[in-house]
Amino acid sequence: MGVGMNSPAAAMTLEVVPFTPDHLEPLVEALLRVRAADPTYPPPHDAQPTAEAFAGWLMSEEVLGRWVAVADGIPVGHISITAAHPYLRNAFALLDYPAAAENGFCEVSKFFTDPVYQGLGVGSALFCPALAAGRAAGFHPALAVIGTSLAARTFYAAKGLREVGSFTGIHGLNYVFAEDIAS
Repeated sequence: MGVGMNSPAAAMTLEVVPFTPDHLEPLVEALLRVRAADPTYPPPHDAQPTAEAFAGWLMSEEVLGRWVAVADGIPVGHISITAAHPYLRNAFALLDYPAAAENGFCEVSKFFTDPVYQGLGVGSALFCPALAAGRAAGFHPALAVIGTSLAARTFYAAKGLREVGSFTGIHGLNYVFAEDIAS
């Protein structure tokens, strides 16, 4: 199927830039569209899908880095890297999967693409530089994804992460992904 002249990909200019406060409002609008398309994202999925709640969720933690995909001047995707959350560190300990980096694991966090722009390379444009930044800071990139998100699991595997196990968390079954330590 070809790209129509009115589709977002028609001559789209895409760049990945560091997050600034000016990005927050359009990213929250994108998150509202993400929630409408997928009732399980962003967690907590039982939170009210309001701009205020999603802005709070997006900005709720200290990050090692935060990037935004901008398509033709419009923020359409987000990714951050954090120190690994305790639930993920605990999962790796139970799985006996050691970090192959000096600073331990970092976690891909709050990663999303506006549904209007999904399938157009936005996620890949965000993902690869974020992982590179985590590695450059001395971390081993990893993440957990809820079991209902087959598309996310497929994406991470295609990007070279290995599914190393699973655990049951507050949002149900989670699959744990990490860069392969043999790589």
